[in-house]
Amino acid sequence: MKRIIPFVIVFTFVLPLCAQHEGHLEKKPRHDISEVVSNLNAVQKRKIDNVSRESKERVDALRKQQHAVRDSIHEFMDREGDQSKALFPLFEREARLQVAINREMYATKLRIDEVLNPEQRQALRNASRKTKSAKNTRR
Repeated sequence: MKRIIPFVIVFTFVLPLCAQHEGHLEKKPRHDISEVVSNLNAVQKRKIDNVSRESKERVDALRKQQHAVRDSIHEFMDREGDQSKALFPLFEREARLQVAINREMYATKLRIDEVLNPEQRQALRNASRKTKSAKNTRR
């Protein structure tokens, strides 16, 4: 029990801060792959658009569930007393949803990689690295 109390206290303060921080993140639109890889043919564009659209639908549904779970977590954290029985399963559910989102994003990357040739994949990786390094320099 003594180990759980610091854990709950930390989450009581950290989780709301994280939720607040999420709302302030810069939401820039992701670049379309056709903007980064200039030599896509019509078939590749169509396949990539389909993969991207389907993945976005799945990720959006998972994020919607994740937000609902986070709202529930906040509700229980605001209550008096020990809410461990309700909170711990919600923490697990939130983590499983994040894993599902990460897996979907990686599966999408793999499906897009199957459509691209090696040179196009390299161009996409290079553009991704540039975007990541630009984000890191702004922090």
